[in-house]
Amino acid sequence: MTLQAFGVGVQVVVHLDRTRFPDSLIDDPIGVIVAAGESEGAGLYAPTVVREKFWVVRFEEPFFGLDGSGPHDSARIPQSFLEAAPEA
Repeated sequence: MTLQAFGVGVQVVVHLDRTRFPDSLIDDPIGVIVAAGESEGAGLYAPTVVREKFWVVRFEEPFFGLDGSGPHDSARIPQSFLEAAPEA
């Protein structure tokens, strides 16, 4: 298994969280990382045990969210939702 390297300038696919919208036909957006976001911890009523890196991604095209919000030019995305875009 190859570890993906993320950083400013990397083209990525943003995998959408479809748990609330499983029937949505919206494609996962593609964009470029333009800035590093802060790491955030996840812990509700407990000490933070997991910290996740966030990245600011600027989309190739304005993106409408699964909930109908938008259009969004960019967004702050957790790294776990990103995948390096395949080379064309």
